[in-house]
Amino acid sequence: MPVFGPTRAALAAAAARGADILPSLRLVLTAEALTAPPPSRALELNAELDVLCAAVRELADCRAGWLYFCPAYASLPAAVPRALLQGTVLTFLRGVLRSERRAAVRLAAQQGAAVLALQGGDPARMPGDLPALLHRCGAYVTATGSGPWAALVLDRYSAAKVYLDGLCVEDVE
Repeated sequence: MPVFGPTRAALAAAAARGADILPSLRLVLTAEALTAPPPSRALELNAELDVLCAAVRELADCRAGWLYFCPAYASLPAAVPRALLQGTVLTFLRGVLRSERRAAVRLAAQQGAAVLALQGGDPARMPGDLPALLHRCGAYVTATGSGPWAALVLDRYSAAKVYLDGLCVEDVE
């Protein structure tokens, strides 16, 4: 987003000097997600969430089987900004990882709308910006090798790495 251009430029310069910019970049990504306009083309939610969950499973320093993605039975296009969808799910999963519990990301069609249910974790361990992200997503989001996710895993400043900073495999090795 243009309004965050100078902030991103300052963060890029700081990263070039070797500074740890991930906490600040997480704030910028969250602010961008909260202010993102609806996209010109709808996202197919099953595909988007499958890729995101696969990347998180690859990145997270957690036992196997901690994250389940349950797609909808049919294609679910939705005019939701990608950054908002990713930021909301990743913020929720950050809280689950901090809780050291299991999570399920469930997607279903209900009365002509997509319903995204985020289940798991400890409510007391959820990040403080999660309510704002859930609210911005609307009423249909609730919180209770290589592959298509490779860019999210390999890019050190991808949304997945920024939101899960300190909770990834390479962070503890």
